[in-house]
Amino acid sequence: MQESYRSVELDATQTELVCRGLLDLAAVDGVDPAELAMIEDFFAQSGGGARSLDSLAALGFDPGAAAAGLTGAARDTFFISCYMLMYADGAVSDLETQRMAEFGEAFGVDAEQLSAYDIRARQLFLGMMAEGLRNKDAVQQVGAELGLTADQIAQATEG
Repeated sequence: MQESYRSVELDATQTELVCRGLLDLAAVDGVDPAELAMIEDFFAQSGGGARSLDSLAALGFDPGAAAAGLTGAARDTFFISCYMLMYADGAVSDLETQRMAEFGEAFGVDAEQLSAYDIRARQLFLGMMAEGLRNKDAVQQVGAELGLTADQIAQATEG
């Protein structure tokens, strides 16, 4: 699962749209350094363009307009990245949850689909953490703390 997420190739416009959405989401409750680091990493890993993140943030984010440019795998990447960002600072706020619902509405993504993206994001987080943890009990505990079921934990940690 992690590999399929990491292998999605975005063009420059899609990368900028995702980053603008991430910056918008992070700003709803105050940008945490962990969130900013994640956005910077995403931008760099996705081949970020000549613009700086500050210039992208200044452009703002219109979810309705972004929906036209983020379809298919790019849309999946956007929503999974948003949920991963929500977990980056260790606290999911009501404002972030509300903004995700607004994103979903603009993209035509219903609550069930949003929930599926949320689960995939938590599985990705767990999979990344499991790479560095040799203690399977600790991985299980972290997965449970993330609200994942035993099956979801198993899927996340499959090599």
